[in-house]
Amino acid sequence: MTSLPADPEQYLARLRNSFPVLSQQVRQQPLVYLDNAATTQKPECVIRAIEQFYRQSNANVHRASHHLSAQATHLFEQARKDVARYLNAASPNEIIWTRGTTEGINLVANSWGQRLRPGDEILISALEHHANIVPWQLLAQRSGAAIKVIPLLESGDLDLEAYQTLLNDRTRLVAITHVSNALGTINPLAQIIPLAHQAGAKVLIDGAQALPHLKVDVQTLGADFYLFSGHKVFGPTGIGALWAKQRILEEMPPWQAGGEMITHVSFTESQFQPPPFRFEAGTPNIAGAIGLAAGLNWLANQPHTVLADHEQKLLQRALQGMEQIKGLTRIGQPAASVSLVSFTLQQQHQQDIGILLDQQGIAVRSGHHCAMPLMHCLGLSGTTRASFAFYNTETEVDLLLSALDQISRPVQSAQRHTEQPSASLYTQLKAQPDWNNRYRLLLLAGKALPGLPESDKIDQNRVLGCESHTWLVQRSGSSEALQFQADSEAKIIRGLIALLQERFNGQSAQSIIDTDIDTLFHSLGLEQHLSPSRSNGLHALIEGIKALAQASVQQANP
Repeated sequence: MTSLPADPEQYLARLRNSFPVLSQQVRQQPLVYLDNAATTQKPECVIRAIEQFYRQSNANVHRASHHLSAQATHLFEQARKDVARYLNAASPNEIIWTRGTTEGINLVANSWGQRLRPGDEILISALEHHANIVPWQLLAQRSGAAIKVIPLLESGDLDLEAYQTLLNDRTRLVAITHVSNALGTINPLAQIIPLAHQAGAKVLIDGAQALPHLKVDVQTLGADFYLFSGHKVFGPTGIGALWAKQRILEEMPPWQAGGEMITHVSFTESQFQPPPFRFEAGTPNIAGAIGLAAGLNWLANQPHTVLADHEQKLLQRALQGMEQIKGLTRIGQPAASVSLVSFTLQQQHQQDIGILLDQQGIAVRSGHHCAMPLMHCLGLSGTTRASFAFYNTETEVDLLLSALDQISRPVQSAQRHTEQPSASLYTQLKAQPDWNNRYRLLLLAGKALPGLPESDKIDQNRVLGCESHTWLVQRSGSSEALQFQADSEAKIIRGLIALLQERFNGQSAQSIIDTDIDTLFHSLGLEQHLSPSRSNGLHALIEGIKALAQASVQQANP
């Protein structure tokens, strides 16, 4: 057992210094990283382990007799043992390397799921990430099985009475998250798993959000499958693991085929390795597995109670401060929660909140959090989520609260550094002395932008790739002079639409096609909005406008 430090605060401060990225600045301000539910930062030991492998031991595993291959194989299989020990698996052979939780769930759906038949049922919950919904939908389509959903209580906890009612002799699998990535809810697995087994069902647990916060003993837990992603638990991206009971793995057929997972191949048939190699076709992410094991070994040597207590202290400080911010509503108040808070702010779209916090160096997550069915249940398009890790500080929580309080207040006019009241929006933006004024001006421009009538806000006009609902309509024009109108739920995007309308409306189609919008946005310091990121979508909007122009050119020159 790890001994407790004499001074927990000093210990946590030293621990924070183990994460190089946390010392950098963003927009000339210290980075405040509160997006840990999306991915955690990496300690120096993980970075060194990956670098050391590539510098000293890089070779393929299991397939050669030379020294480097033997060394790489030893490190790779030792990593499997380390993960098994961390989870208290009965054997390293119960650990299957995957690219992450998503791939692990797909593995189970495509391999174990082959036994499902029409009439069989899969239970999932309203809290699930898309990764624990879509693979079961595809399996249901192939097999004829049905999906049933465990509903939520108003608190954000699962309705356990409804769960017991849904369980029946047709239930084959209960696939449920350990911790909700959107609300932070810790599900009562000690109740959920035995009830499923009593009904004769297997249980799969999505542990991606749990492992960074909770100690997990798979043998005590009693589930049949447990999955997690390395990048959520201070390890590398592109690596994760599926744990499953040995006897279940031995009954499962391969789901991908190729090298490593076979013992013999002819042109007429193949024979397959026993688990775990049966499920690990092709060259694995060797460095990722080694880095993941380094991260878990490092985490195992930390005083868990100190880390957990600190995270809960941060959460409570945030919740207490948020109660004082006008118009802020916490989404969900589960009985047990990890250090994550999901919220809305009156008259502010979550995309605007995320962007405005980013201008102050504060990284949070905005949108539906890959939990669109949950958002539908809550009657929301999305939320803003702040998620804390043990390396975060009370000062960072206070910076978040101060920024949210500022955002909640009415937008004040931006400074105008021009004597021409009718100056273009571009000119006014160019004249602003700093980020805050520039963004204030964009918000005001977005507020003043004429909206689309509701009749135009239809799926046919929807710009795909935006977390906020955004629509684009061509109003009139020929190849010589195009006119379009657009609208969005997010004020920031509306402000940027105003800038695009100013630049494009009335221009010839060819001029629009030829415009280097990257240069325009770069000159205003707005280039980050042009990322093809699905959470922004401005890039998709610009491509939509250029597609309208291209269509006009083609019509004019058939």
